[in-house]
Amino acid sequence: MASRPQLPPVADVVSLAVSLHQGGHLTEAEGLYQRALERQPENVDALHFLGVLRHTQGNSDEAVRLIRRSLRGNPRYHGARNNLGNVLKESERFVEAEAEYRKVIEADPKHADALNNLGAVLRALKRTDEAITSFEAAIELQPRHADAYQNLGNALKASGRQEEALVALRKAVEIDPNRSTSHLNLGRALYAFGRIDEAIIVYRQWLAIDPDNPIAKHILAACEGKEIPDRCSEAFVRESFDVFASSFDEVLERLDYRAPAQIADALSDVASPQGNMQVLDAGCGTGLCGEDLRSYAKRLVGIDLSPKMMVKAAARGVYDEMIEADLVEYLSEHADQYDLIVSCDTLIYFGALEEAIGAAAKALRPGGMLLFTVESLSDADDVPPYRLNPHGRYSHRQDYLTDCINGASLAVRAIEPVTLRQELKRPVHGFVVTAVKEN
Repeated sequence: MASRPQLPPVADVVSLAVSLHQGGHLTEAEGLYQRALERQPENVDALHFLGVLRHTQGNSDEAVRLIRRSLRGNPRYHGARNNLGNVLKESERFVEAEAEYRKVIEADPKHADALNNLGAVLRALKRTDEAITSFEAAIELQPRHADAYQNLGNALKASGRQEEALVALRKAVEIDPNRSTSHLNLGRALYAFGRIDEAIIVYRQWLAIDPDNPIAKHILAACEGKEIPDRCSEAFVRESFDVFASSFDEVLERLDYRAPAQIADALSDVASPQGNMQVLDAGCGTGLCGEDLRSYAKRLVGIDLSPKMMVKAAARGVYDEMIEADLVEYLSEHADQYDLIVSCDTLIYFGALEEAIGAAAKALRPGGMLLFTVESLSDADDVPPYRLNPHGRYSHRQDYLTDCINGASLAVRAIEPVTLRQELKRPVHGFVVTAVKEN
């Protein structure tokens, strides 16, 4: 009688799963975590890391449940508790996240990552002075903690402590020169402080290290005003927003971001929420417009270039379908399909708008509507139709918007001046535009 093959130890299965997980092989890792849990249902490592994976997949409630089960098995599993805090933080459950980080620090006062993460939550809770203290404590324990220096620099910047902020942000770059976010945050701080020439030096140094980086290329062009592209590259949009996804909603809340509400108001002026429309959220991001659009939609589709932003949008549970696609390509391939297309703060990454608005017109059915926001530019005679600004976004003249809409055989219903958000403690002016494809 042949002997049954001996199964590998569960610990080895979990170790292999973690390696696959870290390498981005999520399907294979998920299968191994589940196999480990079939054999040992309360294996704390498998529960913890499967929870982390579920969060990556956009199922943060399940992630919290799994990691809490892991902690019931081992309440002193500080790595799992720190990751529980991270899931809660990225789910904007900041008070719960603070509690978990503080439990880690109480049990292990030298846990630099938990102190850094606690600082991030305190900033989100608008307790900036406490956040600075927490970042400084993390750095004292781990003097080469690049993330803590970056977070400290941003908190000091928000507090108006300019030179201290730049020292911290430069230190983050020095510690890890291959870290894109460190260069980007330093460059943005210099721009915010009106030191564009120094920001240009930072972006050039970044490109010397990473010559093909699309973010560095785009922002350098924006700061120098040379070789201006007609639109942001797909790679720039994808990489920028993948980096930004976990903190996107929190940051926009700090900036008093109003564009989704302004789109909702404009939509309520021209349509009633009868749930009978084919609706496209073009550039859906984390889905901030999704809940308002749902009441108008028989079917609601979201498209975006950033997979990580779409994971957060999908977690809202309001979209019928989500597609990773370029806005213009997708619209061009879906003629006469939509009753309503909304593009909230997406066309700010386009300079020339003729192609995008033309593609939207093609995708609309007769009587369909296009609503979008852009940042505004003066209609003065010496001002171009659009401009790429040093922050990397485009602004547009109102008369240019009208020309593009009319050129696409759409009719302008309204172009309303609004304040989209605050930036550098100043209002960002823009337009909410409503156009109709007449029967």
